[in-house]
Amino acid sequence: RQREKIAALRAKAERVADKIHALREKASKGMSKSVVATLTALGMPEAQFVVEVADAGELLPSGKDHIRFMFTANGRMAPQPVEKIASGGEISRVMLALKALLAKKAKLPTIIFDEIDTGVSGRIADAMGEIISSLGENMQVVAITHLPQVASKGESHFVVYKENSRTNISALDSEQRVMEIAKMLSGSEITDAALTQAKLLLEKK
Repeated sequence: RQREKIAALRAKAERVADKIHALREKASKGMSKSVVATLTALGMPEAQFVVEVADAGELLPSGKDHIRFMFTANGRMAPQPVEKIASGGEISRVMLALKALLAKKAKLPTIIFDEIDTGVSGRIADAMGEIISSLGENMQVVAITHLPQVASKGESHFVVYKENSRTNISALDSEQRVMEIAKMLSGSEITDAALTQAKLLLEKK
């Protein structure tokens, strides 16, 4: 009798796993398309991103699939596992694309990006800032960054600093914000050029 129950439960689990597999197959195509669109906006026009849904050959706690994210930034190369082929800057962009998609689909009230812009700069940093800022239209976004292009896009700006071995956080007013962005651009010695650029970045947001 116990064997019959086990067999019945296994058959039910197989049916559920088949349904999950079908849903994953369907969702993977739209997910891949969305990620590629974001990567293109982030300066990777030849990027390919494929969600590979492979039969695991056995029942697992999450179904019967092995899921792999396959990626290439070079259109002439076949996609490979993202963790094996992507550089630091490419990982940052793939992570932003995935998190942006997840945040929209899950309708999260808040999302935190902790230096997700590592390894990028210049025009790409500006594009990442635009994407992060656009997410703020539908949720609260907290972005921890060292890049002026990203920091300038926020509605509010806080600076975190250490004093007497204690970590502090302080909200910046408009003038302080210009100075902080300029410092991010030029280092400890703030130049007139950095101040001008900081004002331009803040005007763009």
